[in-house]
Amino acid sequence: MPEPTKPDWTDLVRERLDRSPKRCSQGVIAELAAHLEEVYEESRAGGSNDVDAKQRTLQEVEDWDALATKIARSKSEEDAMNHRTKVLWLPGMATLLGASVLLAVIQFAGFQPRLVWFGRHAMLFYWHWLVALPLFGASGAYLSQRARGSILARLAAGLSPVLVMLITMCLILPWAVAMDGLSALLISSFGVGLTNWVALPALALLIGELPFLHDSRAAEIRRSTT
Repeated sequence: MPEPTKPDWTDLVRERLDRSPKRCSQGVIAELAAHLEEVYEESRAGGSNDVDAKQRTLQEVEDWDALATKIARSKSEEDAMNHRTKVLWLPGMATLLGASVLLAVIQFAGFQPRLVWFGRHAMLFYWHWLVALPLFGASGAYLSQRARGSILARLAAGLSPVLVMLITMCLILPWAVAMDGLSALLISSFGVGLTNWVALPALALLIGELPFLHDSRAAEIRRSTT
């Protein structure tokens, strides 16, 4: 008796999914076909004949349209996450890491900050760090721009060091209020800290970002239509 011909699961999956308005990539088709073939082989190894094994395997997918829609949605979410990582998280982490390492090196090398008193409050100016910050702001915005990030993504990537500092200070403030109570001294100290570690570094980072905050894609479209 001749050996039954095994189903071509790749062609079968492609045929079923092609009927759906949602198109799936070849990689998804191959992955699903491999899964169905594994189920089929397990059924055959368990004693099922070819027809029963094929029928049992096809029962793994109850609704091909629903499956195609689910795959397309999952792929869309994955693409969005990958895009966000490329345009925001990686450039932002690079900027944050570079600025933090530079500040640590400056402190380790013994460069002393300039101390400026405003009443009872002192502000520490790490001039070497502030002067170098535009380079890090530029690098973060540039990396985001290369990944086709939006203007907002470029801005956030370049400002990541001060955004992290702002979040940290806002988390510390309620704890300080709970410990010492709300007072004019606490409010003024918080204001000085914001100026020293958020406002001034943000200004320096923004100076470096400015050349990369224009909408290059819109400019390219305008140039192509003129």
